[in-house]
Amino acid sequence: MLSLAQLVNDSLARHGVATDLDPRRVQWSPWSRIQDSFSVLLVPSQPGLFALGEEVIAPESVGLGGKRMLALFEITQTEDLGMALGRCFLPRAPQSGRLANGKCFMRYAVIEDAEQRLAAYAAFRNWFSSSAEAASGVTSGVPRPLILEASPASGSSNNEARNGPQWPFPSGF
Repeated sequence: MLSLAQLVNDSLARHGVATDLDPRRVQWSPWSRIQDSFSVLLVPSQPGLFALGEEVIAPESVGLGGKRMLALFEITQTEDLGMALGRCFLPRAPQSGRLANGKCFMRYAVIEDAEQRLAAYAAFRNWFSSSAEAASGVTSGVPRPLILEASPASGSSNNEARNGPQWPFPSGF
């Protein structure tokens, strides 16, 4: 069964209207604390993106006005959000130790269209890597890898094809 968004996108594509996704308009869920594997039971089994962050400054810390500070450590795209987040708790999963400490949070966005999901993922990965370089002051010294290939019909610039669209993301992501 096709979703309403997919039907609209298909109709627009038939009429020659490009349906590029602006990653700043992705509808993310609120941040949720991950306490154990039961914390992800209500995540839908739909395709999308998810982000994992670890609390580095608690809200009771001085000078933050009661706000948490999270350090993002993973952004992933998947065909099944519920299964992918559940796999993070498997004993050999690289995130399992970090998630077990009880200081991690997650958020997700359902994006059913595969092309839009990959475009949003590429944009968030680029933002993630550039933010990490800016925060640490350490640059890798090597060019970023190709993340997303442009389709011939997309008409995007060569730079956007290599690195994804260059949109600034809000500081509250």
